This record gives sequence, C-alpha cells and structure tokens, in this order.
Amino acid sequence: MASPDLSLKQDASSPTATICAYIDDHKTTSSTPQLRGQPQHDPEKLTNNIVDTPAQAQTLSRLRKNLILFVLSGAQFFDIYNSCAAIIALPTLGADLGFSPSALQWVLSAYTLTFAAFMLISGRLSDMFHPKPVFVAGFLVIGLLSIPIAASVNPIMTIVLRAFQGIGAAMNVPSAVAMISTSFPDHKERGRAYAIYGAFGAVGNCLGFIIGGVISSRTSWRWVFYVIAILVIPFALLSWFILPTHHDTTAKEKKGLDWSGVSSLTIGLILFVFAISQASAAGWQSAGVIAPLVLSIVMFAVFLLIEHIVKDPALPPRTWTNKNFTPLFFYGWSVYWWLFSCELQLVQIFTDLWHFSSLSAAVRCLPLGISGGATAMLTGYIASKMPRRLLLIGGQILMIVGTTLFALADDPSKYWSYIVPGMVLGNIGTAIGYVGCTIVVMEGVRKGEEGVVSAVMYTAYQIGATLGLAIVTSITLGINNHQGPDPSSQFKGYSIAFWSIVAMDGVAILVTLLFVRN
Repeated sequence: MASPDLSLKQDASSPTATICAYIDDHKTTSSTPQLRGQPQHDPEKLTNNIVDTPAQAQTLSRLRKNLILFVLSGAQFFDIYNSCAAIIALPTLGADLGFSPSALQWVLSAYTLTFAAFMLISGRLSDMFHPKPVFVAGFLVIGLLSIPIAASVNPIMTIVLRAFQGIGAAMNVPSAVAMISTSFPDHKERGRAYAIYGAFGAVGNCLGFIIGGVISSRTSWRWVFYVIAILVIPFALLSWFILPTHHDTTAKEKKGLDWSGVSSLTIGLILFVFAISQASAAGWQSAGVIAPLVLSIVMFAVFLLIEHIVKDPALPPRTWTNKNFTPLFFYGWSVYWWLFSCELQLVQIFTDLWHFSSLSAAVRCLPLGISGGATAMLTGYIASKMPRRLLLIGGQILMIVGTTLFALADDPSKYWSYIVPGMVLGNIGTAIGYVGCTIVVMEGVRKGEEGVVSAVMYTAYQIGATLGLAIVTSITLGINNHQGPDPSSQFKGYSIAFWSIVAMDGVAILVTLLFVRN
C-alpha cells in the first residue's frame, strides 16, 4: 500500500484485483523513495523498515519467487474458498445445529464483520513485527479454528469461532500485499504477481461452491471445514519456510495499536448488525432492536472521538478530507453488499424454495464465479479508457439489471433466461464498480496517505458485505413470515429483498452524481 500502484492491490480478493495491471502501466513510480515518506500506519511501509532493498530482493531466484507467489496466492484462494464453501453449506449446517432463520446469516456476517474491523490493526501488526509471522499466524488461525467449527454443537459456538476466523483472514491481507511488494520490486513483475494473486481468489470462488456442494451433499457440512483445516494448516507451516525473512536494518519508531478505537468500531458494528437482524422477528419498535441500534450509533461516535484523541489512531481523521474519499467510502459498501447478498439469496432460493441439493445449487451458482474471474482481467484494462463517473455509474446500472432479473425469477424454469444473465451482468457490474471506486479514490489521495486510504476502502467493502447480509435476511424473513408456505408465496420475501438491493444501488448512483468530483 505504499504507492498508488500498490494501494489498489490492497483489495486483492475483490473481483478486480487485476486492476494492478492498469495502475502499474499508468502510474509507474519508484517504490523505495516513496516508501521512505510513508507514515507508519501503512502496512506496506514495512518495506522500508524491515525489508531488504529492491536490489537485494532481486537476488531471489525465479523458483523462489514463484514459490513465494504460490504461497501468498494460496492464502487468497483459501480465504475466498472459505466464504463460498460456507455459503453453500449453510442450509445443512443450519438444519443440523438448529439455527433460527434470522441467526443463520451470522455464520457469514461474523466472519466479514471481524474481517472489516481488524483490517487496520492487522496492518499495524505487520508494520511492527514484520509481515511474515503475521501472515503465518493469520493463516494458522483460519486452519486451526476450522476444526472446532466443524465440531460445533450449537449456533453460538459456530458464530463466535467464525468471528475469530475473520480476524485471521484480516491478518492475511496487508501482510500478503507487503510481501508481494518486497519480493517483486519491478513494477511490471509486481503487476503480474498481483494479477495471479487476484486470479487465485476467482478460482477459490468457483471451487468453493463446487467442493462445498459436493461435500455437503455426499458427506456432511462438517467436512467442509475439516477439509479447510486439513489443507490450510500444512500450507501455513510450509509458508514459514518458503517466505523470505528480512531483517530490520534501521531503528524506526514503532507506533502503538489503537485497541480502543478498533474495539469501539467492532462493538458498534456488532450491535448495528444485531439490531437489523432482530428486526424481522421482533419488529422495529421492539426494545431488543431499538436499544442495540441506539447503542451502535453511540459506539460509532465514540470511535470517531477516540480517533481524534489517541496518539496513533487506526483511522486518522485527516483521511476523510482526501478528495472523493468520504462519498466513495459509502459507495464502496455496494460492491460486496451486492455480491454476498445475492449469493446467499440465490443459494437459499435454490435449496429452500426449489429443493435442489447442495451440489445442484453449487453448480447453478457457477456463473457467478466464472464470470467474476473472466471479467477481472478485462475490466482492469478497460478502466483506463473510460471516464471515471461512467465507471462508477455504469457498474451500478449493471448491478441493478442483474438484481432486477433475480427479483423476477420466481420459477425454476427462469434459471437460464433470468438468473444466469443476472449473474453475469451483475458480476461485471461489481467488477466495474470496484475498479471505478478504487481508481477515483486513489487518484484523489494525498501523497503519503495511500496505505491507510486503501486499507479503509477494503474495510468499507467488508462493511457492505456485513450490512447487506443482515438487511436482505431481515427483509426476506420479515415478508415471508406473513406468506403462505408454498414456494411461489415464499419467493415474495426474496423478491423484495432483491428490490432493496436495487434501491441500494440507486443510492450509490445518487452519491456519485451529487458528491463525487471529477
């Protein structure tokens, strides 16, 4: 995240991680000089503190570099695979452990919530202790916690453990980005490395659905997580021996960890998502909804106050004054809001309403993964030739078209005519929206603040996923509780939830038109 060509890669798990090719071709800079001017809160600033110079990094053999890239990309693969496999396993997992319909989405929300909340602080840990141990520790957290998740006996146990898994995933992102940066100092070589890193995420998206569907159908949802543990733990241990160890050659001041700020943000997010989730069952006028909703707002205010007071804030207040940063922070919610919410809704429609098996549902979701991977490479190159506002608005329009098709697909016979085109168009929209959002934000960022801005934008994407999952689940359950039990009647809740996503995309368009400056 040290320079514009790196900061856009912070979200390598996004559908368009390969935007790095565009950045490297159009904003070529010398990495080392700019890194020396970076603030300590930048996770990639560690390339100045504790990593050898680019010339020394070049001494790594081609085989060693390929192994390093394979390990770092493997972490990206497993992070995305973990999310998608969990989505496809939700129906059998929920039935086995006795999840209530409103609580089931927390298996996903808990993961994305802690992922978002701990992104900034994990970057600080990489800065303080070197990215290699942080990366390996995060990888091990994902693998080791998969074992008790697979052995869960009740919903609370599953949700809590998934939340801790999200912390492990958050540790992987800035540390992996930093090590790719230092292992591939040449900007063209680095661009290729980040493209491969992002492509592994697209593969994880596809295989997560397929493998998760096969395992859930043929054995048990528990083996979805056991398989993650079996693969990830050895991979994490192997990564310790493959990843390079660099040494601190300068005595730099190490900044502290903003635990108070991160804690208040996390508590606020948990309370907010809990209130939205409970609203479908208890009603918006219930004390169990109003109280946590009010408390969440208080905690958000406390977070902002803490960031003004503490010496080393996780999110410096000055960050909000970067050109276009504030409106696009909220625009960024729409990307994963669309992706994760639509994936969850479609899986539930396939399994709960149309009674397809987990494997059959996984196969039907393949266009989401395939179209995301196919458009990732293309979008990064097209973006350089398009006006910025057109990118932002065009992505939202495609997402609206895709979601509208989902909302009208009230029968299995409409899968090919409505759902498949919706998946393809919507996924292209998320790719374009992400690219546009990232480009416009990073073009307006002040020099020296690229790292924290890109980290906060990644947090925004995860916040969108968390809120989107809670809102669409609440709407679906709230409507369907008053409908008949037949599939046609129950589809109404899903349809209205899809229309709520259309409304969210419309708000993103308004934000672009009213507040984004050229």
